[in-house]
Amino acid sequence: MATHYIITNRQIIKGSRKGGYVSVNRSECLRADGKEEAMDNLRYGTVTFDPAKARNLDDFKIEILPDLSDAEMEYKELHGKYPAGVVPPSIQVFEELHATGKADKAGEGHFLVFVHGYNSDLKGALTTLADLHERYVAPADSPIGHIILFTWPSRGSLTRYRDDARDAVKTGYAMARSFQSMTSFFQDLVTAARKRRVKDMNNVFCAQKIHLMCHSMGNRVFESMMAELFARNVRPNSVFGEILLMAADVDDDGLEPGKPLHNAIMLGERMHVYYHNEDKALGISERTKNAFNRLGRWGARRTVPLPDGVIQADVSYISDDKTLRENIAHHWYYMNSPSVVHDVKEVLNGKTTVFQY
Repeated sequence: MATHYIITNRQIIKGSRKGGYVSVNRSECLRADGKEEAMDNLRYGTVTFDPAKARNLDDFKIEILPDLSDAEMEYKELHGKYPAGVVPPSIQVFEELHATGKADKAGEGHFLVFVHGYNSDLKGALTTLADLHERYVAPADSPIGHIILFTWPSRGSLTRYRDDARDAVKTGYAMARSFQSMTSFFQDLVTAARKRRVKDMNNVFCAQKIHLMCHSMGNRVFESMMAELFARNVRPNSVFGEILLMAADVDDDGLEPGKPLHNAIMLGERMHVYYHNEDKALGISERTKNAFNRLGRWGARRTVPLPDGVIQADVSYISDDKTLRENIAHHWYYMNSPSVVHDVKEVLNGKTTVFQY
């Protein structure tokens, strides 16, 4: 069995219901059909499944940590801290991730945060998680040991593109808060270590890296997160190793100065932008939904203003995306093209893409 992590702002309700809902703890269930709006609050938990047969919703066991009570939240507002013994769910998960990373052998337990695109209901998000496990966790040549699925209420319908786009922007605001919580967690680790007068700060952190991969409209979630961080005058900390923008459904000038993604490199060591000129999904987005060409189809409109550390990967000429869906769409090559999957693993291992433009 495999266990990975989940962060979500999908609709979670009290009680248990049948038909379109999945139980996630003793008192709550998660809406599964995607017919919902993005929530402001993020929930944290785990997903467990058998990689050999995880294809249906019932094949996945989701456990979401109970949220803080109103009384606990009010106490925090009044006293500036949580009641004794109360640990927010986000911190519980960060502590578990930290302990897991320290227990893994150096360089073999990296974390991959994955943000999916539009037209992805809960089943679609979870099967994508299983596919990511098969491509990037199971192989011995991949440094990834753990996946953190960031799943948002994409409706699972091609006709609801604009609804998903609005939810992606709103989700970005929530993701910004999660990012701030994570950076605060790291800062608290340092502060606590200094109080203990720890001499070797390398022993405070685990030896693993955290990578970020966004696919399709998941890049708009990331773009919205960056906009929200700068709107709050939050200077981003470099917490990611690689930042991978796959088939990005954002404007092709999105990396230029003055745009939110221009400063995204500040969050990581490097950023790779993968694009495919024959990406049919982004072609439809260009013709029917957006005024500008898509970054994930044509790459950056102007390469001169690209920040240092941003590398473009043109995968337009790959010939091994042999599934029917990929032969038509060329939108999921990070899953279905062996050459791209291998290249991504090499990038995650610190090498440079062979598709560099």
